[in-house]
Amino acid sequence: MFGFKKKENKRLLIMGKDLMDIIYSDYEDGMSFTLAEFVYEQEHYLIGSLVVPPEAEEKKENIVFAFQDKAYEDFYQFEENACIDGVKISQLDKPIEIVRAGIVGNDTMLSSPWGETRLAKKALPL
Repeated sequence: MFGFKKKENKRLLIMGKDLMDIIYSDYEDGMSFTLAEFVYEQEHYLIGSLVVPPEAEEKKENIVFAFQDKAYEDFYQFEENACIDGVKISQLDKPIEIVRAGIVGNDTMLSSPWGETRLAKKALPL
């Protein structure tokens, strides 16, 4: 009657290489990316970087990279091992869909992955 309808969240598609570039860029600046959940070929994955221990100062020496349930202290080791069916995230030929970004602990700090502006800038047109 009033034309109100639930707002649909637009899908955020990005190439895996762009996501890895953002994670690396943050690391080079001494920042962690936090965690993001993405979907690739109908499977969910968790990826990102975080400060360990959580109360430590945010600087390169305290940043750890994560993919699924594995953690890596070195970015290049992380990049080498962050694979889906033997293919590095940075070399996937199809886009990934970011479903949650800004994950800290079990909480999602952003209401939509579009709130992470660096991801939004790299988003592919639908």
